Amino acid sequence: MSKRIISLDIIRGWAILGNLLVHFFMITSEVQGYAEDGLIDLEHLGYSGFVLMGLVVVFGHWRGLFLLISAAVHWYVMKRKLDAGISRNVILRQEIFKGILLFMWAMIFYVFIGEWVLTNQWADLGSTATVDWRKIYHVDQFTNIAVAIFITAIVFYFWSRNEKSRKPWIAVTVFAVLGLAFVFPAPYVLEAANNFWGVDFSGSGGLQKLGEKGWWDYPVRFIVNQFISRESPLMPHYAYSAAGAIVGIFLSRNDKISKKKFLGWGFGIAGFCLLFGGFWFLVVDKALTLSTGEIINLTANFHIHPTWYVFATLGLLLIFVMSVFAIIQFCLKYIKRFTLIITRFSRRAGFLSLSVYSLAFIQQFLRVAMWAIIKPFNLEKAEWFRTNLGMPTRWVVFMMVLEIAVWLFILWIWEKGRYIGSPDWLFAAVLKAPSKMKEDKKWLFKDPLDVQSKLMNVDPFIWPEPKIMPEELLFEDEEKPLPLEEDQPVPTN
Repeated sequence: MSKRIISLDIIRGWAILGNLLVHFFMITSEVQGYAEDGLIDLEHLGYSGFVLMGLVVVFGHWRGLFLLISAAVHWYVMKRKLDAGISRNVILRQEIFKGILLFMWAMIFYVFIGEWVLTNQWADLGSTATVDWRKIYHVDQFTNIAVAIFITAIVFYFWSRNEKSRKPWIAVTVFAVLGLAFVFPAPYVLEAANNFWGVDFSGSGGLQKLGEKGWWDYPVRFIVNQFISRESPLMPHYAYSAAGAIVGIFLSRNDKISKKKFLGWGFGIAGFCLLFGGFWFLVVDKALTLSTGEIINLTANFHIHPTWYVFATLGLLLIFVMSVFAIIQFCLKYIKRFTLIITRFSRRAGFLSLSVYSLAFIQQFLRVAMWAIIKPFNLEKAEWFRTNLGMPTRWVVFMMVLEIAVWLFILWIWEKGRYIGSPDWLFAAVLKAPSKMKEDKKWLFKDPLDVQSKLMNVDPFIWPEPKIMPEELLFEDEEKPLPLEEDQPVPTN
């Protein structure tokens, strides 16, 4: 039975389920509709609308949590492979292929499967379902993670070239510099792209002039759009992945982790990020000189994350992650059985995060089902469920709760079939089946995701806390091999 850091599954599960809720809100809620029209006032939103919008501002842009945990898992898995004796050249080839596969899946997802494309048009009575091939240029968490896989794999390859270079502080420094390099230049890169193409990439019409500069405009925009697109541009979103890689570096030193220093560094950096974000908001963005309406617009009405928000979000995310580790991971030796029972649902979602995000269009079927149920009694209210940006707050909250309940039921039932047929299973078939089926021709239809040992009867890794702590615990030169386990499914978070 392989060991597993279950806190990562728990956090990733919450992150992916939270993403479903946020997307449902941004597709259906009348509050979101008012916000996009600039009608952010008490008359239109009401008190409940303001509360809901505030929650979305704080949590809605937390796709960074998904990116952060994915990057942490990615580094941890590569380090585990290296300690098991796998060549760094093999690791690099495996990870690059994994990133390419995820990127290709992302393009299919954005055009055909995403909950905001064909199924959303079908659920909305006011639109017609048509394939928009320009969605292949869309940028979201899948492509963010794919690019992060490329970057992390390359950094890991050079970092692991010899014993002298395999010092944690070197990798931490590289990712810190990379993360900042994707944050501070972001506004200037966006402005330069807007001026060159004559469109607003932060608005909804970023692809309007696609291809007008010649054939080369298509491939160039495909690359550039990864950095400056409206929804989840690498500038600045890669900063969340860089922070996650740093967390993964600390986690990969299982035998040397100190609760005191791990949490101390984590909470300390989180506090600095919050203070720096506040400084940027008040001083650099001059929030103190703005009117109340301008401040509300600055803090709520944006798609591309401004600099102050990136640092503030990183601070909040690190506080959240460190709190989970403090409450769960470092207390497992006392509450192991209880923790495994109460976290089973969130661990299912985290374990199968690729599938949950890929099948998020289920929410559109829930909308149509509610419309069919209510229609015989009240046609006007029934149409709320099939009108984008037209659903009242109370019904949005109800549908969010219903969606989570449906997903928890699906994951519970599907677990009994070892998630065969899921997107995670398809990835396992492509990445592992050629070698695994040489040993067992029926491997693909048994338990290819290793659900039995990684989820159902998981053996959580419990960090011992030595009585005498080394002076430089997190940055020692000597390292012991990590416990070996089979590779996890493609982390998507």
